[in-house]
Amino acid sequence: MHIKSSRFTGGRRSLYFGYNPGTIFVGARVNEVKVGWRARLERAALRRSMVWAVLGFTVAAVLLLWGLNLRQQAQLRAQLLDGASQRSLQLADAVAGQTEAILAMLDLTLLSLRTQWQNDPAHFDALARQALSVLPPGLVSHLTRVDADGSVRYNTLGQESGTFVGDRPHFQALRDGGDQLVVGEPVLARLGHRWVITVGRPLYRDGRFDGSLHLLVLTDHLSHKLGRAALAGSDLVGLVHADGPLIARTLAPEAIQGRRLPPDRPFFANPQATQGTFRALDVVDQAPRLFGWHRLSGTGVVAVVGLSEATVLAPLAPGRRQSFWLTVALSLALLAGGGAIAWLLWRLERGQAAIHQSQQQLQAAQRMARIGYWTFDLASQRLTWSEEVYRIFGRTAASFEPRLDACMACLHPDDRDWLTQAWQRTQRERLPLDAVLRIVSADGAVRHIRFQCATDDLGSGPLRYRGTVQDISELREAQLALQRLNTELEARVQSRTQDLQDLNRELEAFTYSVSHDLRTPLRSIHGFASLLQEGEADRLTPEGRDFLRRIQESARRMGLLITDLLSMAQHSRAVLCHDRVDLSELARLIAAELARTDPGREVHWVIEAGMVVNADPVLMRAVLQNLLGNAWKYTGLRPQARIEFFRGAEVGGQLCFCVRDNGAGFDMAYVDQLFQPFKRLHAHHEFEGTGVGLATVQRVIQRHGGRVRGEGQVGVGAQFCFSLPHAQTVSAAPNAGQPLGY
Repeated sequence: MHIKSSRFTGGRRSLYFGYNPGTIFVGARVNEVKVGWRARLERAALRRSMVWAVLGFTVAAVLLLWGLNLRQQAQLRAQLLDGASQRSLQLADAVAGQTEAILAMLDLTLLSLRTQWQNDPAHFDALARQALSVLPPGLVSHLTRVDADGSVRYNTLGQESGTFVGDRPHFQALRDGGDQLVVGEPVLARLGHRWVITVGRPLYRDGRFDGSLHLLVLTDHLSHKLGRAALAGSDLVGLVHADGPLIARTLAPEAIQGRRLPPDRPFFANPQATQGTFRALDVVDQAPRLFGWHRLSGTGVVAVVGLSEATVLAPLAPGRRQSFWLTVALSLALLAGGGAIAWLLWRLERGQAAIHQSQQQLQAAQRMARIGYWTFDLASQRLTWSEEVYRIFGRTAASFEPRLDACMACLHPDDRDWLTQAWQRTQRERLPLDAVLRIVSADGAVRHIRFQCATDDLGSGPLRYRGTVQDISELREAQLALQRLNTELEARVQSRTQDLQDLNRELEAFTYSVSHDLRTPLRSIHGFASLLQEGEADRLTPEGRDFLRRIQESARRMGLLITDLLSMAQHSRAVLCHDRVDLSELARLIAAELARTDPGREVHWVIEAGMVVNADPVLMRAVLQNLLGNAWKYTGLRPQARIEFFRGAEVGGQLCFCVRDNGAGFDMAYVDQLFQPFKRLHAHHEFEGTGVGLATVQRVIQRHGGRVRGEGQVGVGAQFCFSLPHAQTVSAAPNAGQPLGY
C-alpha cells in the first residue's frame, strides 16, 4: 500500500508526512540558507560595530590623556609664574627699602649741609668735604651749590664755577616745588662728565628761594649696589624715575643711559598705586620677565625686580620631559590594549568551538567567586538553583528544599519586608533587581549576600526569573574596615598637613629675616660709630653727636631685635621634650632674676603654689620669662606695682594659667596685633622692646596644644592667660593650692 505524501505550508516552516513500507517519518525543515546568511550578516555587523567602538574609545582615551597632561602642565606653569610674581614683589619691597635708606642718608647730609651753609658759609668747603667723606665711597661724585638763577657757584671738584643748570628739570622742581627732597632724572653731568642723578634740597633766604644744594649720585654705583641682591644671572634689579627714565640697572647698566620705559607700565598708568606685578618684555634685551615693583614714598622713584621666565620655568623642564614620555608610554599602552581588545573581539566569533569549555570554566569561577545561580518558573512556581546556593545559605540539599518561603525564612528579619515589596515591584514593572541583603545561616551567623534578578519576557507576560546570589560577607567587612581606615587616614593627613603648613610659615619668616646675616654689618655700624665717638666726638657739632648717638641706639635696638627673632625661630622649631614642670617654682626664680636687675623697685609678687604641668621645661621657661618680663616692664612707672601669677578657670576643657599686672595696659581695639611679630602697642621711648616676645609665647603654647589670649585697659593693667590640655597637666603636691606672696 502506498500513500502519496502531502505538504502543508505555514509561514517559514514546512511539514512533510509520508509512508513507505516499513517506514513512517515526520520531518521539519527550516529555511536554513536564509536564516544562516542572515545570522552571519548580523554577527559580522555586530563584530564590526564592537571593533569600531573599541577603537573609538581607545582614541578618545588617548586624546583625553594628552588633554589632561597639557592641562596639568599649564596649571604647573601658571603656579610657578604666580609664585615668581609674588617673589619679585617681595624682592622689590626689599630693594625699595634699601633705596629709601640711601635716599634718607643723602637727605640727612643735605639738610645738615644746608644748615651749615646758612650758619657758617666761610667754612662750608671743609664741612662739605667732611660730609662727603662720611658717605659710602663711590656713591656721590661731588656736591654743588647753585644760585637762584641756576648757575653753579660752588662744587667740591674744585673746578671753575659758573656752569648753568637752570634748564635742568630737577633745578626747576627745586625752585617751584617747595622745601622737599627732589630726585632728578639721569643726566650726563656737566661737571665730571659722568652719568648721575641729582638729589637736591632748596636754599631759602628770608623766606625766598636762594638756590639749592645738589648731591650728584653716580648711576653706575647704584647699579653695582643693586647687583648685590641674590638673584640668578638673567634676573635684574633696577630703579626708574617717576617721569620714565631708567636710573640704575644690574644687567647691562651701560645700555640704559638715556633710555625711558614705555608709558604702558602699570606704575605710570596708575600714579596712586604703591606696588604691584606685571609681565612684559625687557626694554634692553627683549627677554620676557616677571616684574615686581614698589614706589618709594616722597620721591616717586620706582624699585623694579625682574625675574626671567626662562629661569622661573627651568625647574619645570625635567618634569615636562618625564610627563611627556610617560604620556607617550600610556598612550602606546592604551593603543596596544585597544588593538588587543579589538583583535579579541574579532577572534571571539571564531571561538564558538570553545563554548562548552568556557561554560565549565564559568561554573568553576562561580564556585571560586561564591556565586550561585537560580531560576524561578512563574507558571509552575518551581524554584531551582545551583549547588553553590546551598553553601551560601549554610545548609545541605537534604535539609533545605528550594522554596520561596524557605528562602524568605533565611533572611534577616529587618530585610524581609523590603525584599517582599521589591519582588512585587519587579513582577509589576518587570524591572531588574540588584540588592545587598543579610541572611542568617544555620549556625546563627549573619552573612551579607548580593541578590540579583532579571526577567525573561516573551511579550505575553513574565515567563520566568533568573538571577544570582553572591556571598560578599568578606567584601562587606573589608569595605567597612576600609571606610574606617579612610576616615582615620584623612584626619591624620589633615593634621600632618596643618603641621607642615605651620612649619613652612615659621621657616619662611625665619629665613626672610636673617638670610643676609644682619649681625655682621650691624656690628660694623656699631663699632665704627663707637670709634667715631671716641676719637672724633670733640670735632663734631652737637647735632652730629646727636646723630651719632641715634646711630648707636638704633644699632643696639636692631641687635636686640635680631636676638629675639632668632630666639623665636629656635623655640618654634625646637623638639618638644615633655617633663614635669613646676610653673610656680619657675615663676619664683624668674621673679627673683627680674628683682636683681633693679633692686630699687618695689613690686608685690603673688604667685600661686602647686601649678605643675607636663611640658617642655625650656619652652615653658621662655613663656614665663616673656609674660613676667612684660609685666615687670610695663609696671615700671607704677609706685606700687603688683604682679600675679595664678591658675584661672578652665576654658574649652583646658586648664588655664594667668599673669596679671597693674601696669600701663593696652587698648583692646588693637588686641589682634599683640601676638604678631614686630607689632608693638607702645612707643620705644616709653617702653623698650622688639615685639617678638608675645609671638614666641603664642607659638610655644600652640605647639603644646593650647591657646593664649590677652586682655587689658589703658592705664589700669593687663592680663595674659595661656591654656594647656588636661593630658599635659599632672597632679600637684598635697599641700599645693595656697598662694605665695613675697
